[in-house]
Amino acid sequence: MYKVGLLRAGPRRLPTRQSIRFIQRLTSPELRSRFVEYFEKQGHTKVPSASLIPHNDKSLLFTNAGMVPFKEYFMKPDTAPYKAATSIQKCMRAGGKHNDLDNVGYTPRHHTFFEMLGNFSFGHYGKQEAIALAWRFLLEELELPLSRLRVTVLESDKEGYELWKKQGLPDEMIVKCSAEDNFWSMGDGEGPCGPCTEIFWDTMDDTLDERWLEIWNLVFMENYRTADGKLTKLPLPCIDTGMGLERMASVLQDKRNNFQVDQFQQLIFGIREILKNKNVAVSSSDDPSAHEKIIADHFRAMCFLISDGVVPSNIGRGYVLRRIIRRALRSAHQLGINEPFLAELYPHLLQAFVDGSYPELATRASSICNVIANEEATFLTTLNRGLALLNNVFSQPDLQKSKAIPPNIAFQLYDTFGFPFDLTLIIAQEKGWSVDMEDWRNMNILPEFTGYDYDLLHQESKIVAIDTTKKGKKPDVTVSIDPCPFYGLGGGQVPDSGTLTLANGNQWNVVDVFQPYEGGIALRLSPKEGVKNIDQRLEEDKEYLQTGQLVRTEVDLDKRSGAEIHHTATHLLNAGLRAILKTDIVQAGSTVEPKKLRFDFTYGKPLTPSQLDAIEKWINDSAKKGGATQVHHMKLTDAVRSGAIAAFSEKYGEMVRVIEVPGVSRELCGGTHVDNVSKLYPFKILNETSVAAGTRRIEAVAGLSCIEWYKKTYEPVPDILKMLRASSTKDALSKLEKSMQQTRDLQKRLDTVTEKLATAGEVIVHPVETHLYDSVPVRVHLIDTDLDASFMQKRANVLKETQAGYAHILLSKNNIVVAINTSKFHEHTANSILRHVLKHVKGGGGGQAEYAQGRLAEAISDVDGIESKIVPALRARA
Repeated sequence: MYKVGLLRAGPRRLPTRQSIRFIQRLTSPELRSRFVEYFEKQGHTKVPSASLIPHNDKSLLFTNAGMVPFKEYFMKPDTAPYKAATSIQKCMRAGGKHNDLDNVGYTPRHHTFFEMLGNFSFGHYGKQEAIALAWRFLLEELELPLSRLRVTVLESDKEGYELWKKQGLPDEMIVKCSAEDNFWSMGDGEGPCGPCTEIFWDTMDDTLDERWLEIWNLVFMENYRTADGKLTKLPLPCIDTGMGLERMASVLQDKRNNFQVDQFQQLIFGIREILKNKNVAVSSSDDPSAHEKIIADHFRAMCFLISDGVVPSNIGRGYVLRRIIRRALRSAHQLGINEPFLAELYPHLLQAFVDGSYPELATRASSICNVIANEEATFLTTLNRGLALLNNVFSQPDLQKSKAIPPNIAFQLYDTFGFPFDLTLIIAQEKGWSVDMEDWRNMNILPEFTGYDYDLLHQESKIVAIDTTKKGKKPDVTVSIDPCPFYGLGGGQVPDSGTLTLANGNQWNVVDVFQPYEGGIALRLSPKEGVKNIDQRLEEDKEYLQTGQLVRTEVDLDKRSGAEIHHTATHLLNAGLRAILKTDIVQAGSTVEPKKLRFDFTYGKPLTPSQLDAIEKWINDSAKKGGATQVHHMKLTDAVRSGAIAAFSEKYGEMVRVIEVPGVSRELCGGTHVDNVSKLYPFKILNETSVAAGTRRIEAVAGLSCIEWYKKTYEPVPDILKMLRASSTKDALSKLEKSMQQTRDLQKRLDTVTEKLATAGEVIVHPVETHLYDSVPVRVHLIDTDLDASFMQKRANVLKETQAGYAHILLSKNNIVVAINTSKFHEHTANSILRHVLKHVKGGGGGQAEYAQGRLAEAISDVDGIESKIVPALRARA
């Protein structure tokens, strides 16, 4: 970050009307078009925004900067389809290495989703033209006053310094900074890099934490950093610039923070309208509250993520989306909204992007709102109960001294009530509390996971941390052991279960395994089955459930091996989809269970039966060939360069684990896998469905679970053959088709008879004639109970045409149908008559002008029923 103290601004004062009067005001859409049009005139190609899912960059969770879609062109400028480009890129900084999620709402500028304006050169022009283009845009296009601008340069970049002086800047307006602030590179590994220069705006507001606002960063990619850290000159220097649209809009609209600009004000207005409609007190402040900011920011983020194919899940991008939605709902709860409301904000979002910059928001509106509504409904059912649990914790006398939420409560909130851990932490911090797991983290409790080695699944371990609390009347025990063979590291794979045997011989079940923090592993325990008095068992084992005590571990092998088969199967499915579809699909989530798998991936249309058959065959052929799975540990950059697919979790460290099936699959993965892919055979795709716009889901079974599936599927076949008197399944199909054709023929004959009967005279009994309260003549018809609803409908249509001078009510058991010819009766409809009857005869139903139907609570089967119930209802006053 730049050193604010180095920027000189003269006497500091709050902005006055005179000091800002000449700044032109631009809306966000105007700023977008002004920026792109300017650079198009300067010979740049306009490039549409890429997806928030970086399909061609396996090292990133999301597209987090404007340059991400062009990274390969910075590496190889001569391959770029254009020499200069300009774009407005959708960006997301939530999860992974670049994560602003926790800051949103509490700072003036942090966002999860934002737009990056950028111009780029791939060997076409260099530092001099980049500086000149940026400066002309600010001074001539936007007409910003020179007196309120400053720039920073790398202290060793003499060329950059002189180029700024040529633009007319005096020495005091050019600040030299260290490489920490003004040297840019693609992470810590090798690749293009170089000095940068940043342009700052003087807000003239000392009440802000940062008076100087960075508005544009120009990166001069003129160096290449080798694997050993040496810098060499690039033969073709490139340019990468980035300007945050929301930041620049706050300058041009004279706002103290980004949440006051037009785009956000549309959503803030929408939030306040919803609050008003729910009779909740509404703020009138120009500066939105923290919770209003969180909802507005997170709503933008969730909508754009879903529009690009991300769906809520418990891993990777899907989990980031889930956290964003649930944090927004919790903030809404704090404002007083306790029911689904997010879909009501969608029109305001469309209005904020009224210029059509992102047409997918309109075309995918229904899918986006449905995904949000489903997630909203799921979480709101548990939100109040989870908050009640927390409030109960906050009032417990024995916790008032430590003011720490026990780890088992934090996990229960996650596991039972769907609270992401960071949400629990936020709520705790608002109360001045912490979460007990933080103590484990501070104590550096980082158990070694030994569960990859089958020889170490049954071993001796030491208890290194333990927490025991009451969950109602039942004690809840959470421990950490080192080493730990129990898997619970996410990646879509279900956690292990098993047992811990204490030094006194008593056993406790491991019912769940989870990561309370990065590097931590915690086990939830419950007494072995058959223990009636849990408190007594806990007291009996108290001496042995202490830190430092040894335990014997036993992992459930059946559950583990089933999960391993299906985890490796997801890798082959990922590879098979790419091989058959001939495109780089992106994993959007997965669930790996002992008996089945679920795999979500980005693809724009349903797979055909032939494609599914080909994928299934590809996987089965790979499994039949067999082959040992190989595990490699390598640098992230080396893994990506080797072609390994990233099945994203929260983030990757410098060293990663790669699972390879030679010649078949190669993925970054921390899960457990089979030692040989032959264990995956047979493999069967059960179904393929849509889960969101642009996202498909495959459910499948493999190995022993697949054999079990085939057994259960075949189980009824002998009985079917016997019933059809068939000698084989082929013969059964032939006979079944013949039988179905006979049924269709009989149905046609029945329809013909029903049609004739419907147009015949009175059916079964003559109608009972009566009148409605205002003298509309009505005929009530009792229909034979052997005739179905189809007949009643046909008969009603015949009656209203052939006996148009009456309204008709048809009854059969509990069914009631009303028909009327509205050309004869202008003031009444079938629906109004039915509703009038149902006011007096218990039941429900509805319909349209000439036809309505319903169901009575009690059946009417004779004329006495008509006389005692329907006739009085008709004669009753409305």
